[in-house]
Amino acid sequence: MQSRTFSGLPVVGLLTLVYFIAGKFGLILASLHASASPVWPPAGIALAALLVLGYRAWPAIFVGAFLVNVTSVGNVATSLAIASGNTLEAICGAWLINRLAGGTTVFDRPQGVAKFALAAVVSTVISPAVGVTSLALGGFADWANFGAIWLTWWLGDTTGDLLIAPLIILWSIASKRRWNRREAVEAGILLLLLFVLSEAVFGGWLTISARNYPIAFISGPIVIWMAFRFTQRETATGIFILSAVAIWGTMHGFGPFVGETENQSLLALQSWTAVLTITAMALSAGMAERGRAEKALRESEARMSLAANAANLGLWLWNIRDDKLWVTEKWRALFGFTESEPVNFDRVLQVVHPEDRERMKQTVQDMLEDGGGGGEHESEYRITRPDGSTRWIAGYGGVELDERGKPAFARGVSRDITKRKIAEEELRESEARFRTVADSAPVLIWMSGPDKLCTFFNKGWLDFTGRTLEQELGKGWTEGVHADDLDQCLEVYGNSFNARQPFTMEYRLRRNDGEYRWVLDNGTPRFASDGAFLGYIDSCIGITERKLAEEKFRLVLDAAPSAMIMVDSAGVISFANAQAATVFGYPLSELIGLHFETLIPERFRDRHVGHRKGFLSAPSSRAMGVGRDLFGRRKDGSEFPVEVGLNPIHTIEGLFVLASVIDITARKEAELQHQLQNMELARVGRVAVMGELAASLSHEVNNPIGAIVANASAGQRLLAAGKIRTKGLTELLADIVADGRRAGEVIQGIRNMVRKGEARRSLTPIGDTIRQLIRIVHADAIARHVKVTAKVGLGPDAGQVWGDPVQLLQVLLNLALNALEAMSDMPPDARRLFIQAGRDGNGDILVSVRDTGPGFPAETAEKLFEAFFSTKSDGTGMGLAISRSIIEAHGGTLSGENCDGGGACFTVRLPKAKEDNSQAPSFGAEAGKNRRKITGRARRLRPRSGV
Repeated sequence: MQSRTFSGLPVVGLLTLVYFIAGKFGLILASLHASASPVWPPAGIALAALLVLGYRAWPAIFVGAFLVNVTSVGNVATSLAIASGNTLEAICGAWLINRLAGGTTVFDRPQGVAKFALAAVVSTVISPAVGVTSLALGGFADWANFGAIWLTWWLGDTTGDLLIAPLIILWSIASKRRWNRREAVEAGILLLLLFVLSEAVFGGWLTISARNYPIAFISGPIVIWMAFRFTQRETATGIFILSAVAIWGTMHGFGPFVGETENQSLLALQSWTAVLTITAMALSAGMAERGRAEKALRESEARMSLAANAANLGLWLWNIRDDKLWVTEKWRALFGFTESEPVNFDRVLQVVHPEDRERMKQTVQDMLEDGGGGGEHESEYRITRPDGSTRWIAGYGGVELDERGKPAFARGVSRDITKRKIAEEELRESEARFRTVADSAPVLIWMSGPDKLCTFFNKGWLDFTGRTLEQELGKGWTEGVHADDLDQCLEVYGNSFNARQPFTMEYRLRRNDGEYRWVLDNGTPRFASDGAFLGYIDSCIGITERKLAEEKFRLVLDAAPSAMIMVDSAGVISFANAQAATVFGYPLSELIGLHFETLIPERFRDRHVGHRKGFLSAPSSRAMGVGRDLFGRRKDGSEFPVEVGLNPIHTIEGLFVLASVIDITARKEAELQHQLQNMELARVGRVAVMGELAASLSHEVNNPIGAIVANASAGQRLLAAGKIRTKGLTELLADIVADGRRAGEVIQGIRNMVRKGEARRSLTPIGDTIRQLIRIVHADAIARHVKVTAKVGLGPDAGQVWGDPVQLLQVLLNLALNALEAMSDMPPDARRLFIQAGRDGNGDILVSVRDTGPGFPAETAEKLFEAFFSTKSDGTGMGLAISRSIIEAHGGTLSGENCDGGGACFTVRLPKAKEDNSQAPSFGAEAGKNRRKITGRARRLRPRSGV
């Protein structure tokens, strides 16, 4: 509220006196009731006083109203009630105008005039409601006539506000207008003409009837003309003069508003006056606003011209229809045109460099086709001056459309950029240009000054919040922030502001329908060219849908049974579920923000950074570390085996990776236990086989050996008694020899049984047998610190043989276990077991088992596959013999040798099956063309040479 200070009682007294006199004058015109006048100037005086002097002037209004009424109709009680209603009416009207229309500046814009009229119509309801009611209760007014009295009272107060208040307010404000003689004469003539026409219509000079009723409004155009030509103060003055003459004439029975009664006549007149006042004052405010805009435009153009000259810019204006260019002297100097030389577009093209001429024409064509919606157009081109020199010119221009939407004018600037010869930076946009761009932006934009108070909000923000710019300025914007987010929001803003650093914050903002929506606010500090801090500019985008999606995503991940961790492209954890905190032993709040490598054992961290970068270069959903054992690291430093699945997630913030981590400690322990059990079963099987063999030998050899012992014992007794003869001894020895041969035949039969025993045969992929072998020996290899390496140079459907898979596995298992035991005395880091499968030159399948142990002595090479021969102190000597018999039963061979680099190597050769047509890589030359045909049950084949 803009008000003037006043000095106490003298002003109150003077205002009371003026109010009293005006009130008595108004009651003179009362006819329907002594207290209800259709013309009530005190209402306008009271409203203007509170707006100009402030609310402290209300006692003068109260006292004046009381004195007017106590000296007319009613008693002290009714007078106090009426005075209270009149005072409250003025206070309410002043508050509405100050609140909605800018106080004493209410008449600067048409919108203000409309708000003033609305405030006057609404606030004047109070006084007649209180006054007529108090008079009726006191018996000074008839209840049956309540409505007519109330209407007269209300219309008198409303017209007083509309007619008197603007006159007082506008004359209380110092005028900035500088009158010249011409304007003064024009104003005088208009006022005189208004008075003459008013007298002609309302002074009885003309006889007005219903047939020529429109003539009564002949004075209206004068008022409208004053509104167009002069300020609001002159317009209000003219309306007041017209109203005064009209009231006087109507009271004397003249004019078009004379009715059956005096009250009806004045009511009709006041209604017409109110409409004319609002119309004229709104027009006058609109013209004043237009004048201010034109003045600002002229000042802006003057500043632009001054700036253009200072910046060495040449201005031009192109009349497109007439093809005429108006240019400044600076422009002529840039292009080398003389002062009197006419300029048009074709003439300009002549000085443009030939290589740039077509591009220049295309740029102009594009500018004309885009019209007013294309914005500013820029171009850089070369010109040839009259002296033959070439200069680089940067041009900026835009098109203005006529009323038909056709290009009419183009205006712009030209600048010499020869010294730079690079693209010219765009000109600094004016405040109006910035507002246009900001308002058209699809984001919410706001700006603050160096005092942390907001100074600008774009249209998008205001439309979103449904609030006015005045409501949002300063700290008003905080009223729309959710209460739960406000403290954090202000803390981030304040800390960033003090540090002059960019910031990003998320908060909920109330939309115009009352619903809170999530926004992402990005703030950037602004600095002047000299480094001075200017404040912040911020842009906000809606992220409610993203927040809802994130919440659903979080709920899904929290419900997952495995640890779920989301990592950004820098390797920083941005999300983790509760299971991840449990698995890795971190609090969830501490886990967020850690680098993912923190969860990896230190010995793998350096390599993992490269693996992560490789994944980001070609992201796809896949398992991590296929073929490798993966380990995680808990907060306490302990390690555990894991399986990790990777899934790339593309977001507006960049690429993220969602890792699913499963602790497989229990599964690994179960697998190890299972493998140990398999090893034990295999060992028990071997022991059982040896037991059965020993039992068989014992049972079958027992009889011939028993016979040999019996015959030998008998011979000893006979020799001791001296009773034996040569013939008897010969027969006894013959029996012993026969029994010994029979024992040898038993043993040979058992050997033949081992070598030729029937077995269940099937098409067996050798690669599957090797993989099964590795699973069985895995636990034993770990226990013995042996690294196992397997290489199967065969396709997935290749390397198949006819054989008993159990027996083949038993052979390879025996070779592998022998190799593991042979390396027991080697250093742990030198223990290696190599298992390789491939082909020889004939296409047969070769499987080699090589260790890095000490090998076997050269002198024992010929005895390795003999039964009961062993290089181990606790060996039975049957393993290699049985293994060789099994392989030979399958039509293959088993051989062994010491390797050049140390260790022993045993090679199994097996004929390939007929169905095996693979082209796997061979150990030696290309596969031979002659292949053995194996059908039905496997038959024994003679060993091939060269293995």
